[in-house]
Amino acid sequence: MKIAIVGSGMIGLCSAYYLNKQGYEVTVIDEGDGSDNCSFGNAGFFSPSHMVPLASPGIIAQGLKWMTNPESPFYIKPSLNVNLAKWSWQFFRASTKKRVESAVPILNQMLMESRTLIEEILADTKIDAGFDNKGLLMYCKSQHVLDEEAEMAELGRKCGQNVDVLSSAQAEKINPGFEIDTVGAVHFKNDAWFTPNSFMNGFQDYLKKQGVKFYYNTKVTDAEKNQGHLKALITDKGKIEADQFVIATGSWTAKFLKQLGIKILLQGGKGYSFEVKNPLVMPKTASILTEARVAVTPMQHGLRFAGTMEVNGLDLSINPRRVLGIQKSIPDYFPQFNQESFEGAKPWAGLRPCSPDGMPYIGKTKKFDNLIIATGHAMLGISLGPITGQLVSEIAQENTPHLDDTLLAVERYS
Repeated sequence: MKIAIVGSGMIGLCSAYYLNKQGYEVTVIDEGDGSDNCSFGNAGFFSPSHMVPLASPGIIAQGLKWMTNPESPFYIKPSLNVNLAKWSWQFFRASTKKRVESAVPILNQMLMESRTLIEEILADTKIDAGFDNKGLLMYCKSQHVLDEEAEMAELGRKCGQNVDVLSSAQAEKINPGFEIDTVGAVHFKNDAWFTPNSFMNGFQDYLKKQGVKFYYNTKVTDAEKNQGHLKALITDKGKIEADQFVIATGSWTAKFLKQLGIKILLQGGKGYSFEVKNPLVMPKTASILTEARVAVTPMQHGLRFAGTMEVNGLDLSINPRRVLGIQKSIPDYFPQFNQESFEGAKPWAGLRPCSPDGMPYIGKTKKFDNLIIATGHAMLGISLGPITGQLVSEIAQENTPHLDDTLLAVERYS
């Protein structure tokens, strides 16, 4: 059977990997050249620590406080856009304790399984992406925030994770010579990371050698349909026929599906990153500056800082104030850094596909019997890539997904 996947990000490539393993003839189509999308410039985390979805209690109140600060880590641009209004309303409705309690078990299962799967993929493909499994340190400046993170640690333990709450001195011992100014940290030991651009380039090369066909710089303009069945995608390079189709176009998925008559609630959450090529000191462990919401990752070619969640449609322009907000926060935690440390660092921006409830959309729609959607992973696209690819493969084979996919239903807001 032939399967066409639209989108060559982490989700699209992981789907291609597992479908190819099952013997499908796989074609990947991408409007870009496959060298830069949201899967390239992110923090590179595999983070079971993030088992609580973005829409959670307290996020609304915190978000309103941040709205007036142009350098804040979270921002929703006010707009009269109807889709944004609907998304915001459902985000508000999902930010409850009851909703989160129902989401945590499935999200934790997905993250933990995905964490295992990425090691299997790396062993199979022999890709050198600087994978490291030393865990993730959540650095906290205030006792109040450390106490909140300690509660997250306890939740993690209940979910089967290995977590330690550390004093500042204990945390500093993990990275000798790397100074920190915090009251303490939480160490999520199941977390890991790699250099995403190294992996993405290597993964594409591996898949090509396995027979997966890639059509870059190819725009899908229409589709050939017949009574609830897709027959082909019409592109500016010609018609591509397949037995099944997978749409994994990230933040652009809602716009793409609209031309097929399918509506989903999805917003692009812009994030920024930049890399210091030769930092004065390099930590051995990835971390998050908790209050600032900044991720710090030691990568193969430098130290990457990433942060912010700016809900602003599909706008990819770089707001210097947001980047400055990230840079200003770093010396507060790491005194060996100052503003001169970031001179020459080129900022990058990417769009994370955000569903209102923080859970991805994975599955089929009622409109077409051979169309699979895989999007809405927000900040967990890298973390959830392997498990999503496995689920897409199970759905394509008409198998019942091996985990409860109720909260992942594509048309849950229809």
